[in-house]
Order: sequence, then structure tokens, then C-alpha cells
Amino acid sequence: MALQARAEATRQRILDSAVDLFADSGYGETGLADILQRAGVSKGAFYYHFDSKESVAVAIIEDYCRRNRAAVEETIDDAAPLLEKIISATFTSAAMLESDKTARVGNQLLQALGQVSSVATKLYSQWTTEFTANLTTAFENVGTREDIDAGEMAKATWAGVLGCHLLSSALDDDPYARLARAWRAMLRATVPGDRVQHYDDLLDCTARELQAV
Repeated sequence: MALQARAEATRQRILDSAVDLFADSGYGETGLADILQRAGVSKGAFYYHFDSKESVAVAIIEDYCRRNRAAVEETIDDAAPLLEKIISATFTSAAMLESDKTARVGNQLLQALGQVSSVATKLYSQWTTEFTANLTTAFENVGTREDIDAGEMAKATWAGVLGCHLLSSALDDDPYARLARAWRAMLRATVPGDRVQHYDDLLDCTARELQAV
């Protein structure tokens, strides 16, 4: 048991060191030697746990995805309508990216490696399929304007949510206000007019609560 605990501690130290380096210097500018030096481990110890720098990045991404899902499941109201659950989930994810460096790095790596890593591509594909399918159902439950295709609007909303994370990070502005604006624009274009005020109020309240934390 002691040996297993030491091995787990070494693995976590490698991951933590990689997170720090990727956050400070970026994935592309961080070499394997940098990770070894920061973690204080030998090549043998590293290769016991990981095959390459990319496999470290994939482990960080998988950890981020796991914890993000757990945070969403913990915070959403099971009794709430599906659309409100989805809105809440996007704000929970935004809050995690603000408060958790590992989550931020995991999200950045997911974006950066999406075109070159099969694991990252698979995770992105799963997220996209799940989000758009659920949001399509949510829009259909609420009802949409006559000229709106719920599935196409769900895809556009997903792109908008991803764009909010990217722009807020690049511009260092309020991620909750930006996310609320994106949702507001999509919902006003999608749901019947008599439902718009309800969602405006929900978005304002959610953004204010997170801004106050």
C-alpha cells in the first residue's frame, strides 16, 4: 500500500508540475525535460506513468472533464426544466474555469489538442453531441419561434458558449456577463416572446450570484 501511495503521489506531482508549466509557458513551449525538472522525477519514474508529454496532457484533459461533469451534477436542480439545467451547467463550467487552474489548463489543452489528439477529438465530439442533443430537446420542450430549427440553434448556442470561454480568457473580461449576453441573444432569437423575460431574469440572477463570489 505504501508503494502504491508513493506511485500515486509521483503521478500527481508530474500532473501538477505539468499544469503549472502549461499555464505559465503553454503546451508547445514546455518540453519533457521541463516537466521532469519541475516534478523532480527521473525519466524512468515519468515513463512508469506516462508515455509522452501528450499523454500527460490527455490525463489533465480527462481529469478536467471528469471534475466538470461532477460539479455540474452536484449543482444543478433536478426539478428544474431541462433548458434551465443546461443554462446552469454552462455557468457552473464557467465558474470552474475561473477558480481552478487545472480546469483552465485542461480546457485550453482540449482546444489545442482537438485537432491532433484522438482522445481530445473524441471528448470534444462527445461533449458536442451531448450538449446539442439535450439543448435541441430543451428548445423543443419550451417551443421555438415558427421559423427556427431547434437543432441548428442548439449547434449555434454550443459554438457561442465555447466562444465565450475563449474570448473571456483572451480579453480578461467578466465571463459570466459575456455568457449571459450570449445566452440572452440566442434565447431571444429562439423561444416564444412570452418566455423571454423569464430567461432574462434567470440569466441576470445567475450572473450576479457568481460575480459576488
